Amino acid sequence: MRVEDVYLLVLHEPYESPEHPVPINATIVHASTLLHPAAPQPDGGRMYRCLTEFPSRVPGCLVPLSTLTFELDGGRLWPQIADWEAVVAAVVSLSRARDCHALPLGLPTTTAALLGVGPTTSVTLHHPDGSRSVVGGAEQQAYIQELAETVRSFAASGPLWPGNGLIAAPAEPTMMPYQPYSA
Repeated sequence: MRVEDVYLLVLHEPYESPEHPVPINATIVHASTLLHPAAPQPDGGRMYRCLTEFPSRVPGCLVPLSTLTFELDGGRLWPQIADWEAVVAAVVSLSRARDCHALPLGLPTTTAALLGVGPTTSVTLHHPDGSRSVVGGAEQQAYIQELAETVRSFAASGPLWPGNGLIAAPAEPTMMPYQPYSA
């Protein structure tokens, strides 16, 4: 069963944009953007299926690429799915060219670090006073919820436009090979 309104959050190399006061290091797009003909195919289509067919997805959810990696056995199953780096590069390019709707973000370092790791990973933060703290899944989920609210507010007037000329998602494989990572 496919969930229609799913959004993908990708972290990427920062770029400067005159519309934004800070470098853009993350982009949120509608999952359907992965079906854009400018995205490598069938890779983009298989990533779209992973985003929209995973059993626990709900309409309006925001899925970081790191969560998708976790769901694909910590990345070990990526070779069966897609060259995710090429797909992400294409999505960022589409966003920058305004060939789809996107939410470009300049995330703080801590937020980017948390959203760049799987949901069961902890990150140690080193503070200027020499102290350290550990953050993990609960903090990551709070950031995801905050960003999902931003997407919902933006999409209140209609879902993010994924671009024109979208292709159909590939029918094969019949079932995507999900296997959340376990050490």
